[in-house]
Order: sequence, then structure tokens, then C-alpha cells
Amino acid sequence: MPKPGKYNNPPWKKQFNNEHDSRGNEFNNHRRGTGLHTNGHFKPAKKNWNPHWGNALRAHLDDEDIDMGVSNFERQKKPIRGNKRHGTSGGRGRRKLLESPTNWFRVTLPYGNKYDKAFVLRSLLEHVTPIPFAPVAWSTDGNFATFYVDDYKLADKLNSLDRQIDCPDGFKLAIRVHSGSPNVDITDSLKAKLKAAMANRYDLANKALDLTKFHADPQLQDVFCALFKPIMLLTVIDIMSENIPELVALNLNENRIQVLNHLKKIDKKLPNLKILHLGNNKIREMTMLDPLSGLPIVEVVLDGNPLCTKFREREAYISEVRKRFPKVIKLDGIDLPPPIGFDIAEEVRLPPSVQTYLCNAEAQGIVRQFLEQYFQVFDSGSRQPLLQAYHEDAKFSMTSAYPYGQNPKNSSWLNWYNTDSRNILRVQDHDRRLKLLKQGNLAVVSFLSEMPQSKHDIHSFTVDLNISTPQLLLLNVSGMFRELRSGHKTAPIRHFFRSLVIVPAGSGFCIANEQLHVSNATEQQAKLAFKTPIIQTPQPAPELNAAPPAAAIPPVVPMVDDNTKQQMIQTMSQQSGMNLEWSQKCSTRSNLESILLNGML
Repeated sequence: MPKPGKYNNPPWKKQFNNEHDSRGNEFNNHRRGTGLHTNGHFKPAKKNWNPHWGNALRAHLDDEDIDMGVSNFERQKKPIRGNKRHGTSGGRGRRKLLESPTNWFRVTLPYGNKYDKAFVLRSLLEHVTPIPFAPVAWSTDGNFATFYVDDYKLADKLNSLDRQIDCPDGFKLAIRVHSGSPNVDITDSLKAKLKAAMANRYDLANKALDLTKFHADPQLQDVFCALFKPIMLLTVIDIMSENIPELVALNLNENRIQVLNHLKKIDKKLPNLKILHLGNNKIREMTMLDPLSGLPIVEVVLDGNPLCTKFREREAYISEVRKRFPKVIKLDGIDLPPPIGFDIAEEVRLPPSVQTYLCNAEAQGIVRQFLEQYFQVFDSGSRQPLLQAYHEDAKFSMTSAYPYGQNPKNSSWLNWYNTDSRNILRVQDHDRRLKLLKQGNLAVVSFLSEMPQSKHDIHSFTVDLNISTPQLLLLNVSGMFRELRSGHKTAPIRHFFRSLVIVPAGSGFCIANEQLHVSNATEQQAKLAFKTPIIQTPQPAPELNAAPPAAAIPPVVPMVDDNTKQQMIQTMSQQSGMNLEWSQKCSTRSNLESILLNGML
């Protein structure tokens, strides 16, 4: 007599097994993971497998309708018992189907390929009616059959039909539904099918192509061609560009399009596109339309996209649309008031950019001669002759800064220039600002003489003559120069920008006001600097009544003794209004040379 224990076989156990054993004791024992009965004892089976494998095996046995010796008559007589945990009355418990971000779902029939395709599709259609049923990309692999649907209600209905449809051999049709869409492989055969389907949708008279719900086209049911896939939409755009570049209207409604970043070059491929329908897609932000802003759109449809719900006022909605498409006169089927703009009868293209702009072509000779002589003296050993190039009341200021994004630690420092930089956003002290403003040709040339020696690349110059009158010239000059200051292993290349106000003086011209900005050359600028070989070609002298503003060859300055030096200090004191003490402090060699030059000239 066996001792009572938890593995004993109580009287109710036998009754339970008899009631639930519809597929044989051997199968029943296997399903429950139990051992065999020996001498009235129940031996539990040893679990030697991974728990996940056991769950997978159990789910497989629960899902599949396996014939284990029960006749078709008995199978039809006895209803298939459901899974009580899920509260269903037939087949496995129905799992809740979650919505998909793209709203596409993969439907798998584990034994669908055992039956005729027409029978399967007809049976599914009968059970899902009145929901429209349009399976896409039907494919088979062994006994498995797979297709895709693009509607959540339809996918949920198919999910509820699992083991609800009788098959000719007496089994129930198993149906598995999951979110997903197939991968796209662009082949020549697929392009040919796309081209044929697009040809049937093209309106030659109006140059319009209607691709509404393109994936549901009857000609494309055996392939997957959803336009929300970027590679598929690009392929379709390329077909348009190659075959109908004159396309004026394009309808892309109801294609579940979410992103448009890959269409940045559509204005080059479809330059005549003026009507674009993008209604009932998945575009969430107005900024997603930015890649299309190059198109000359006059009519657009965006209704049905999530972005439309973000605007409470229609005026704001229209304003944002017109920021991308300024010429729009019809939005979501409603005529708009004409956009505010200039009354230009026809399209006016901007002239091409040029390196040099001269508002007065007759001033070209003056500008060229002035710049050649100025920079020839500036790059010479002495800059004192530039005194003649500046008005006696001239004003000069300099600023400096590193190029945007350039790390000063990894580039040539601008310490010399930053010390005297008159950036009024940073220099707040009024006295400091006044001190950094050089006033008078003596102070200006003295400062220029202290600047590092340089060599300018004339071929890099950009010259703009913005104003040219008999009383004034406004000249902007920018370019590259190499700094020759000692102490550098390699001569740094700088970029400069000079704004010059030039006025007549005597028989020539002189600078009345100058602003100089110095920065490091960018990497691209440094690569191009000093690459053009200098070819000396004779230039015809311009026919001018005015003499050149600066002498090309500086005169030789003789050495001065102490007596002459004292006389020059007194002269400086008289001209500048400073007392002898300050004149003595300011008696640098450059200042004394300038006084001597004035006396010589």
C-alpha cells in the first residue's frame, strides 16, 4: 500500500484525464509534461530543456491542429477545446493586435500553401466583408503563405479569424497577424511593373499623374510598392524624371508617407511640377516639407496629415505653407488670396556673381592704379610714403577675430591684432574706444608702420566699387596676405577686408576714412592663396587728369643727427599741439621720418 504523498494518483485524477484526453494518453502525457503511472504512483517528468523552449513547444502544440489517432468523424463530433486562460471557445486564445506606426501588417498562414490560393482568398473575403480586402505581395515558402494588408481594422478582423475557417481536409485555418512590411528589392522587373502601372494612371492631356493609394493598384498585387518606403518613392520619382519630365500635377494621397528628406533634388528632376497632393498621409511637422520648397507649387493638398492639427488659426497655417511655397494660390481645395509680392510680369533671374563689381566702369583705371601703388608701398620695407595716400584728417580703425568655428589653439594667434582691435561690442570704455581710433595721417601711418610686414596676394583680391561720384569713391577690398613677422616657423596666411572712403585731394586722391578687419584664412582660403603665378604684362596707363595718389618708389630718407632730431621734435610739437615732453615721447623713428619726408616733398 503506497504511502500518501503529493504525487499519488487520487480518484479524481483518473476522471480528469479521461475527460480531457481527446488525442490519446501518450499525447496527453506529452502535452502535460508528466511521466507514466507505475504501481499507482505518478512520476513527474524531468525538465531537461530550457524553459523558453518548453514554452515555445507548448505554444506550438496548442496552436497546431495535430492528428494523433483521432478520426475525422470524432474530430468533427468533439469540439476543439480552447485555452481557458484566454477565455476563448475555440483554437488558441486570441492575442490583442497592436496598431502599427506604418499601419502595415504581415499575415501568415502556417499551412496556407496546402490549399488552393483562390479558396483561401475567397474564404477570407467572405469572413471580413464588409471591410475591403486587398492582400498585397502574396508569397509562399514551403507550407507557409504570407501576404500584407494596410488597414488595422482588416488586420484585427483577420486576427480574430484564427481557426474559425474550415478547410477541405477538416482542419481549421490558422492565421497569424503581426505588424510589419516587407523589404524592398528594386529590380528591373519591378521597375517595368511600376512603369506599366504608372502609364495607366497618367493623364496626358493635363500632364497629371494620380498615384493615390499606389500600393493597392490591381496590377501590383503580387509585389510590394508602398511609397512610404524612401527607396520606392525615389524609384517612382526617377521613372517620372526619365519618362515624363514635363509633369505638372502629382497626386500622392493615401500612401502613408512620413518623411520627405530624400526628395531634396526633386526640383531638378521635376522642374515643372506645380500641383502636389499629399493628403491623408503621415506628415507630422511642417518642416518636413522643406525639401520640396524649391518646386514652383501653386496648388497643394495637405489635409488629413497630423501637421494640420497643430494650427488653431487658418491664417497661421497658410503663412507656414507659403513660407515653403510662396506662389500657392490654392490650399486643400480652397482658393487663397493672392500672395503679397512685387508686380513682376515675368521671371527675372539674378545675374551671375562676379569677383569684382564696379558701379562705374570709367573708374576702373583709377581703382586699379590706386590699389597697385598702395599695396606695393604697403608691402615694401617702409610704409612712410603712405602719408601721401591719407587725408590730413583721415580716420582709421582696425578689428580682428577668428573665423567662425576655428579653434584659436589650433591656428595662428591674432594677439598682435587683438591688442588694438576696436570691436565696439567688446570695448565698452569710451576713452579706450577713442584711443583705438587713429585720427590724422600721421597717427594712421605710424600705426600701419608698426603692423607686421606682409606680402599680399593680388590675385585673391575681391574689389567692389559701390559709390563713384566726382566727390567720393566708396571702395571695398578683401583678399589674402602672408605675414612675414619673424618668430613664426611658417608664415601664417591672413585674410583682410578694407573699407575705404576716397576723396579728391589736390591733383589726386586720398583716403579719408578706412576700416580694416583682419582674421585667419580658412582652410579652403589658405589652399587657394598664392597659387596663381604672377605674369608681368605691360598695362596701358589710364588717361586721367588726376595724378596717382601714392608714389610707387619711396624716396630715400637720410640719417639725422641729434641737432636735427631736436629741431624735428620742436616741429612735431608745433604741428601736433603737444608740449615738448610728449613730443619727446612720441619721437619714434617712423614719426621723425614722416616729418622729414614732408619737408623733402
